[in-house]
Amino acid sequence: MSAELHGYSELAEPDLAFDPTDRSQVAVNPLVGLSNHGPFSARAFATAPFIIRIALLAPQDDLPRLREQLNDLVRSHKPQERREYLPDWPGFEPVFRAKLKPAEEPAQIPLPANLDGDLAAAANPREHLAQVLAEGLRKLAIVRDRFAVVVFYLPPRYEPFFEDHDTGFDLHDTVKALGAQLGLTTQIITDSALTYRCRASVAWRLGTALYAKAGGTPWKLATHESPLDPDTAYIGLSYAIRSTQGTTAFVTCCSQVFDSDGGGMEFVAYDVGQGTDLRNPYLSREDMRLVMSRSLALYQDRHAGRSPKRLVVHKQNPFQAQEVAGCTDAWGATTTLSCINITRPSWRGVTLDAARQQGKPAQAGYAVARGTAFQLDDRSMLLWVAGNSRPSTLSGQHNYYQGGKGTPRPLLLSRDAGAGPLEEAASQVLALSKMDWNNDALYDGLPCTLRYAQVLARTIKHIPELAPRPYDYRLFM
Repeated sequence: MSAELHGYSELAEPDLAFDPTDRSQVAVNPLVGLSNHGPFSARAFATAPFIIRIALLAPQDDLPRLREQLNDLVRSHKPQERREYLPDWPGFEPVFRAKLKPAEEPAQIPLPANLDGDLAAAANPREHLAQVLAEGLRKLAIVRDRFAVVVFYLPPRYEPFFEDHDTGFDLHDTVKALGAQLGLTTQIITDSALTYRCRASVAWRLGTALYAKAGGTPWKLATHESPLDPDTAYIGLSYAIRSTQGTTAFVTCCSQVFDSDGGGMEFVAYDVGQGTDLRNPYLSREDMRLVMSRSLALYQDRHAGRSPKRLVVHKQNPFQAQEVAGCTDAWGATTTLSCINITRPSWRGVTLDAARQQGKPAQAGYAVARGTAFQLDDRSMLLWVAGNSRPSTLSGQHNYYQGGKGTPRPLLLSRDAGAGPLEEAASQVLALSKMDWNNDALYDGLPCTLRYAQVLARTIKHIPELAPRPYDYRLFM
């Protein structure tokens, strides 16, 4: 850790674990860890061959292309991009210690042969396409025991029906919502995956997502060196505005619960109702108590009835006094509470080289380091989750800025309740940014506590009636 200005520090890139017992099986780059060690859950599936069977749903003429895409995951590929970050793809089985197979014929369903004509004639083609896909999912639900994941292929001619900004329609979220209600994990493939030039990139991204959606755990946070306390629960809150019969608006609060290694892939949702200001969806003390009580029950189910000693809650607007009180009501005074408001301000940051040009420090040729933190006062800190991460490269020496363009903006962490070093809260956010299993990226721009809760909130807007039970996040990936 270095310090050149008061309050400035560089946090270490968190390690990821790829075995539940062998502490040597760690890596900072998730793809290097998978390539060298295999997935975290490989040991759990070692007693019998782990075969992931894939159900297919696509137009009849496109089913062969979809099968070929899945066959492409079995082959090896060398990266054509991000070569400082992407390792070679050796094939699905060497990476995940599992076989990828097509499901039996009853779970390979073609879309109706006359679908294109029906869409052209439909008064609302977007809704019609959603209904056709929903019917396909219902047919697959009947043979649920024959596959692990449903893979869709939607050809380019259907792209005009994917979204309607005027009505808020989103085909992706609508399909995900229905799949979740049926208990089906889904993967939607478009033409970009079939034609993208870097097959290694597609294979790493799609292979990791399919393995996770089939019930596998690609990686977790390395708890022996993690900044996350083993006796702490981490919760993310997000909100969604839903309509019932097109008239009555409800605010739904989604709560995602994690433990010290990033585990905890379930969430709960709670309808707050009409009494909440839809522009500022703060919860009353009673509503927050109910949401947090459900979250506590999830944590206790995963930890043999034990309650955590500390609770860290993330959300993207300030915590009101009644919300903090509701957290305390639910988790008890014996649990130390920390409430962190995470936003994205307009700050920018650049690195200056020590070498001077014309008597002034020169701007470096690369982005500020990921993990850079700068404390503003006793309750707020800037944290660059996005930035240059040399430790994550294959050599450990090259520059690597995910996305490669622009000047990264930091997150602003504001603590509305709690005590202790803000650097600890920043380290936790940095670690939790590495727990997205739905792509091949080093990190997400937000901690998974918030990102997952956002995804869930966005999707459940399309579920008219949400049963009051826990939901596995994999259903919404």
